[in-house]
Amino acid sequence: MKKLLFLLTTCVIFLASCIPPTQELESLAVINARGVDRLDNGDIETTLLVYRFDQQTPQNFTTVSGVGRTLKGARETAANNINFRASPGQINTEIYGYETAERGILHFMNGLVRDSRVSDTMNIAISTESAKNILTEENSTNIDIGNFLESLINKEVDEGTLPSASLYTFSSTYGTPGHDPVLPLLDTMDGRPNLIGIGYFQKDRIVASGDMTEATILNTLKTTIKNTPLEITVPIEPFVDSIYHPDGSDKSELTVELTVVKGKSNIKLLDINQPLFEVNTKIRADINETSIIMAFSEEKTIHRLEAEIEKKLVSLLNGILDKSKEHLIDPIGFGRYYRINKPSGLLTDEEWKEILPDIQVDFNIDIDIENYGTIM
Repeated sequence: MKKLLFLLTTCVIFLASCIPPTQELESLAVINARGVDRLDNGDIETTLLVYRFDQQTPQNFTTVSGVGRTLKGARETAANNINFRASPGQINTEIYGYETAERGILHFMNGLVRDSRVSDTMNIAISTESAKNILTEENSTNIDIGNFLESLINKEVDEGTLPSASLYTFSSTYGTPGHDPVLPLLDTMDGRPNLIGIGYFQKDRIVASGDMTEATILNTLKTTIKNTPLEITVPIEPFVDSIYHPDGSDKSELTVELTVVKGKSNIKLLDINQPLFEVNTKIRADINETSIIMAFSEEKTIHRLEAEIEKKLVSLLNGILDKSKEHLIDPIGFGRYYRINKPSGLLTDEEWKEILPDIQVDFNIDIDIENYGTIM
């Protein structure tokens, strides 16, 4: 019995010695968002949005920057600018400057993937300027930019207007032959960050961009979207008999604000030798508003509008396809369908880049407008 008690006491003492020393919360600065910019001389500048738990400070967040040869070294330099111990904590948003993303972000992504403290649900975004500008622009208005960016991106992803921007999605797409990632594109407007579209990647390098409408229609090919806002502009000619011009202006286009009740797509490889793909997209939508007052008293007006929206969406998808062939990228993921239909089931990125410019795709969109009222 004494031997057992001695053994238990020894185990408790040993385990207690393994516990790291505690740190008072008031002495920590928890990193919530991080910006990464590669400078012209090859150094790395990181900008940290950190939370401070200091009861004597009215503002519990601040932004600091540092430069180093490595990202960790830059972080340590930035931490020297605050009288708190910087802790990686839970980084919810990582932003890369556009020029940095053009050179490739895999080097920085590897550090995130290996760090067990980093959640794979954290968001990644690209700034049209430097990442530092995005994180420091808002300080003058005392808005919590870290939570603002996280909420901004999550809201658009949840609504379906933006493909997933998580670390997990980027990493898994990057690692899939015949498929390239996309990420949100940020800009500043009136002193605050604004989502303006998506950046297209050739693996880990950004090579092109698209607006938010493009992002939404691309997302329809990636997942099922529900209750998603979508703004489409079509020619006005087919609706001259149904449109009022109370201001007497001569307008050539009609903008329609829709809510996509449900949108989903199906992709098929019809001919592996061509290769020829077929994409069928079904969209159910409601009309919220039109840029010009319209009368929908006749059913043929709705059918015309459906046909014009279908043509416009097909045109947008063909534009994404043209962009894919020009930059040798595959944001839709046609290469995945090609690979699984090959007898060997094998495909390298180099092989797909040789095939990609010659693929043919038939985009078929069927939109059903369910609710529109009498006059919009």
